[in-house]
Amino acid sequence: MISPVYRNIIVVSILIIIVTSVPDVIFGLLIDFGHLLVESGHTLFEVIEISLDHLVEHLFETDLHQTQVIVFYIIVFVALCGCYWLWHAVPRLFRYLKESLLAAWEREKIAISLEWQELSLINKIKLIAICATAITCYILFGF
Repeated sequence: MISPVYRNIIVVSILIIIVTSVPDVIFGLLIDFGHLLVESGHTLFEVIEISLDHLVEHLFETDLHQTQVIVFYIIVFVALCGCYWLWHAVPRLFRYLKESLLAAWEREKIAISLEWQELSLINKIKLIAICATAITCYILFGF
């Protein structure tokens, strides 16, 4: 059975190797995913706008310019409502995330401290050597 500290070191080492060995693939995938999200959001916005255009045009029997002005103001109103909601929701969300992160930080700090105290002197030296080697390899091969 591998101790949790060694398991964490192995996982972090594997992640460092993956990130440093194929950054173009990882960043390319991230950029492509971001592009997909932006394009999907734009397509959704266009579908909503066209639907509103048809709805306003048929409900109020307006010409093209009047329909576009009405739809523009509807979209501005919805955007302002969204901004107002964000104005009230974001501080609460940040406060919740801050408290959660601080609690997680305390739990991890206590767990690492207890794990460190339970290690023998030889295992402490091994752990320090592994960490120093990993940091050195990351510095040498990362740049």
